[in-house]
Amino acid sequence: MMLDYIDEQEIAKMIRKAVAEVVAEGKVRTYDMAKMSGRPDVIEHGAASTVQMTDAIIDKL
Repeated sequence: MMLDYIDEQEIAKMIRKAVAEVVAEGKVRTYDMAKMSGRPDVIEHGAASTVQMTDAIIDKL
């Protein structure tokens, strides 16, 4: 990660942990994580948007 490169290992570790927690919970999943095809209506069928995924990760921080 860029943060490791700029010597911000602690922040990078926090972000990796937050991502891992969100993925492990499985409540918020983008269409590719949910193994859905990339149709335009994936959000209507339960897939999270990238904004929703980002918000879930930020909430874990």
